Amino acid sequence: MSEMKTEVYINKIIENTGLTRKEIQDMVGDKKNELKGLISEEGALFIIARELGVDVKEENKDLIKDIEINISDITPNMKNIVLVGRIKEIHRVNKFNKNDGGVGYVGSFLLHDKTGDIRIVLWDDQVSIFNNNNFEINELVKLFNGIARKGRYDELEIHVGRYGKILLSPDDVDFKNYPKIKFKLTNINDINLSLNSISIEGKIIQFTPIKEFTKKDGEPGKVGSLTLLDSTGSIRLTFWNDDVEKIENLEIDDAITVSNLTPRLNTYDSKSIDLYANRSSVVKKISKNIQIKGELVQKIGNLQNHKGIVSFKGKVTSVDNLKIIESKLGEKISLLGFIVSDDTDGIRITLWREKAEEFSEKLSVGQGLLLKNVMVKYSNFSQRNEISLINESSIELKEFEIKNLKTIDLTNANSRANFSGNYNKIDSINASTNIEIKGFIARDLNNISIYEACTKCFKKVDNCVCNTANETEFRMIVNLIIDDGTGSIRTTFIGDIAEKLMMVKTEKLVQIKETPDFDKFMEKKSSELLGKDIIIKGKSKFSDYSNSYEIMSYDFKYLNVDEELEREIRKIET
Repeated sequence: MSEMKTEVYINKIIENTGLTRKEIQDMVGDKKNELKGLISEEGALFIIARELGVDVKEENKDLIKDIEINISDITPNMKNIVLVGRIKEIHRVNKFNKNDGGVGYVGSFLLHDKTGDIRIVLWDDQVSIFNNNNFEINELVKLFNGIARKGRYDELEIHVGRYGKILLSPDDVDFKNYPKIKFKLTNINDINLSLNSISIEGKIIQFTPIKEFTKKDGEPGKVGSLTLLDSTGSIRLTFWNDDVEKIENLEIDDAITVSNLTPRLNTYDSKSIDLYANRSSVVKKISKNIQIKGELVQKIGNLQNHKGIVSFKGKVTSVDNLKIIESKLGEKISLLGFIVSDDTDGIRITLWREKAEEFSEKLSVGQGLLLKNVMVKYSNFSQRNEISLINESSIELKEFEIKNLKTIDLTNANSRANFSGNYNKIDSINASTNIEIKGFIARDLNNISIYEACTKCFKKVDNCVCNTANETEFRMIVNLIIDDGTGSIRTTFIGDIAEKLMMVKTEKLVQIKETPDFDKFMEKKSSELLGKDIIIKGKSKFSDYSNSYEIMSYDFKYLNVDEELEREIRKIET
């Protein structure tokens, strides 16, 4: 070590800061202890000078490479860290209220070098670097005066100290030692919650319109989502606030890559994972022709263990009548459901719009089918995998033999409820009486109402006349439009029956009612319920509001085709 150079550093620090020689020597000792022998006394002086804003770059450019450490060298409670790496992820800046009544800011990003990744946390004025146009993925940065701490989940992270700073594109670093990060694409079927950051490629098959809402702090927010498809499956991507701008100019069938996505378990489906974008997520439209081609599955029974795109064959064992349902926008949409089976199992297929109309004329029980490039998706309604079509799908009519065809029962446990089977035609309802009707759910789910009720009389708290200090509870109200071919009728489900229909407790919905998650729940439940055959037991009553008869449901069950066929046969025999 050169004593002359050491003296130059000390004198320059004294001159620029007013510190005493003893104070500087103590700082050198602390620095060497913190960096656990990784640097010399000269190197420690160099770091201290830089941290204090004393320019000593000209005194020794060669020292710079010697005092930098790797991410893998960092240990808990290490201080005065100097670190170089590339930005791998950028997380959003959050505002919070301090204990002294002031407003604080915190932001973070993930730093990468050849030895690993670590989260860098910035506070208050330091977060201004997030607004720099050059603060982006793969930018080379140099960090001074970092402090290593344990994070919320016991992982190491670096907080930048009061005198710390971050330099973008530092001119004293050899860029060749820090190659740009290459993001590996993950197949949709391989996505799991253990992955920290995911990049995927696929074709857009669905958009959810961008919606505006009010955050808990009163600030405006935005949310939008899309569904992306590759040959292994499909997945939902959600974009929040300013990030929705990244998807505003995209269209159905666009091929895109999206990097730096975070996986989370779907709020309402424990078998599904969604991906969430953040500031560091990059969306790129690509000209690549993404081939969607599914594996040929030999036996239908194996489809319950598959996800994504497949091809298979089987024979039609049941076909629903063509149904016309109505969307929230008033659009009339055709819907056709049928079951295809072989000697191992059966599976339900749903067709929409033109395909539904086309195959309602072609399909009959016993018809052989070859289904190519169709999508396997889990249905919460039937609690089984089912089949839907995408643009690349095709259905071919074939002739072949399959012995011992399997039939399946897609009803749930509530089908065993006590129903008479004497169904009223909707167009004949003209009095207030107990009735049963059989039809299908013909319109999108528009809303779910929740009110606070007395636990004794179940009336709204404002209307309760119990004159006792009863406890209250939240109760749910759901309205559906049921069609039986002769007409349609509004049917109301309240309390336990509504929870049974929605398959969720009211308390859970109360928590999300005013959040964007509620819109996602409504969208999911609408897609599950639309077109489903249902039998309802309840009481008809004339409504002055709608000027027509409506039904208050006491109970319901979904249609069991075999049970209904047996009932009709018994009716004929008697």
